[in-house]
Amino acid sequence: IELGLLKRNLADLQERVSSLGGFFEYDNKKERLEEVSRELEDPAVWNKPDRAQELGRERAKLSAAIEQIDRATSAVNDSLELLALAGAEA
Repeated sequence: IELGLLKRNLADLQERVSSLGGFFEYDNKKERLEEVSRELEDPAVWNKPDRAQELGRERAKLSAAIEQIDRATSAVNDSLELLALAGAEA
């Protein structure tokens, strides 16, 4: 496969992954994750086990969503870097 075509396809994929962050409210989820984590660090939250459990579940869900977007972004960026290296050696 032609390197130029791969580069264009990866650039398109990078743009799509970036736009997914907005679609899935990445920034809002990341901010909420920080809020939830801070709240869980407060010892007083453990006086209400139901609330602590609810926050723990929310933190897990937010972490998983953020991690998936981060992995996709990282994979595309890594592929672009490898492609650039391959192009430099060609």
